[in-house]
Amino acid sequence: MFNLIRMDVYRMFHSISTWVILIFTAGLAVFFIMMTDMDLQAIADDQQYARQMEAEYEDNTDTQLGIYSDTNPQWVSGDIDAAELAGSGIKSGLLTLLCIIFAALFMSAEQKNGYIKNIAGQLPNRGVLALSKMTAAALQVFLMMAVFAAVITLSAMILWGDRVCIRVSADLFAFLGVQYLLNLGFVALIQLLCVLTRSSAFSMTAGILMIMGLTVPFYSAFNRVVLHFRPEWNFDISRYMLEQNIVQTGLGSAGDILARGCAVGCGFLLMSTLLAILIVKKRDVR
Repeated sequence: MFNLIRMDVYRMFHSISTWVILIFTAGLAVFFIMMTDMDLQAIADDQQYARQMEAEYEDNTDTQLGIYSDTNPQWVSGDIDAAELAGSGIKSGLLTLLCIIFAALFMSAEQKNGYIKNIAGQLPNRGVLALSKMTAAALQVFLMMAVFAAVITLSAMILWGDRVCIRVSADLFAFLGVQYLLNLGFVALIQLLCVLTRSSAFSMTAGILMIMGLTVPFYSAFNRVVLHFRPEWNFDISRYMLEQNIVQTGLGSAGDILARGCAVGCGFLLMSTLLAILIVKKRDVR
């Protein structure tokens, strides 16, 4: 098992797509800072827009889905907390979008280069292939999150200078841990879709549609069905989905939100990986 993990890690770091994704991760972090700076300039120049943004920021319930980030109006003239800034970028969905693309490319690459056929016959339990890939993917997601946060912080310091302050707290580590689990859960879900469909295109498209919020109509339809039969439940399936918890889990979120995000991330990670292991174990290699 250890040698298999080493092989997958070696394969991942020697793949061009891995480094392209890391470069795009840094690029998106710079893009996020540029967009934030444009928001701050718009707030400074338009008082009506500033009041609107402040009201939205104060009353933000984080229920929106899709690629979206919060800009604190206080950053216009006050200090900018690098942790809060990086947290806004991570929960915006930009990082998750790249995790989805990476997972679809990495998980399906072996089907194209004959990697599976070469080693499957040497393994007593082919299911460990899925577990090994998730171990390598866990390392990649960690690197992507570290690069994303580091480039956001560095770009902010270059752009805004001494106004950027770095504060390390327990809330920051709790936030990063939950977001890591949620993004890793997304990667596990993409792996499961790749195993089921043997298609990187389908898996990537499904993941992108989810993080873009285009699954909301399906969630609403499901909620209406549940409401019809059990109106007392006040059920909302989106609260137990990965994309909703990613946008809702922010720096300084309440304990129940962090706990739910951790549970959802771990649940998707464990169930998707387990199903992928079972399918790989039972399915013929081709």
